[in-house]
Amino acid sequence: MPILKWTIKGIVDDYDECGCCGRRGLKRTVALMPLDADGNEDGTAEDVVYYGTSCAARALGWRQATVTLTAHAAQHERDQRDAYARRMLSIYAPVEFAPVRDKARVYYGRNQPQRDTGVKATEEVAKLLAKARATLADTTTGPARPSRIEDFRRYLVIFNRDGGISLVQQVPEGEDERQEQAAAAQRRADQIRGSVRVVAALDAEAARDVAYADDLTREWNKKAWQAAHV
Repeated sequence: MPILKWTIKGIVDDYDECGCCGRRGLKRTVALMPLDADGNEDGTAEDVVYYGTSCAARALGWRQATVTLTAHAAQHERDQRDAYARRMLSIYAPVEFAPVRDKARVYYGRNQPQRDTGVKATEEVAKLLAKARATLADTTTGPARPSRIEDFRRYLVIFNRDGGISLVQQVPEGEDERQEQAAAAQRRADQIRGSVRVVAALDAEAARDVAYADDLTREWNKKAWQAAHV
C-alpha cells in the first residue's frame, strides 16, 4: 500500500470522532484531503477524512500546533471564499434570467474595464454563478450552505449623510417587528440626515454590496425577492 499524502482543508465542529484512532467526543477535527503522486488533490468531499489534531499531526509528520494553525488558516480561506460566493449570488442571481441588456448593464457596471473587450457578460455571469454555487455546495468542512434566491433574507440598511453605511440589520419576520424596526431606522436616518434602503441578500455583508449597487441591480434584486416569496 502506498503511503497517503494529505492536505488540510479546514477544521470542523461537525465531526467529533477521529477517523484514524476512533476517539470520540472531540471538540473539533481536522479535514484531510488525499493527494496524488504530483501533490494535487485526489478526491472529492466523500474522500475527506476527519482526524483529531494529534492523529493529523502523525499523518502529516508535523507538530500538533502547526496542524492546528494550518487548519484554522485553511478554514479562514474557506470562509472567505464562502463570503465572496454569497456576494456574487446576491448581486448576479437576480439577473440570471433577466434580458441580456439588463444583465450586461449590471455586469459591466461592476466590471467596467471588461466593456468593449470581447468579454460576454452573459457568459461571465453564468461562470460566476456556477462557481459560487459550487463553492457553497462543497461539503468538505461542513454541510452545504444556502445558495438560492429562496434563501435570501431582507436587510435594512441605513446610510449616513456621506453615503456610507451606518448600520445593517436583518428584517424580522413578524409584521409588527418589521414596522417597529422601519420606524426606528427612519428616525435614526433623520437624525444623521441619511437614508434607509431595504435589500435582499444571503448575508449582511452581501447586503452591503447590493445596497451600494446601481439602481438596476437593486430593481432586479427586489423583483427576484418578490417572485421567490409570493
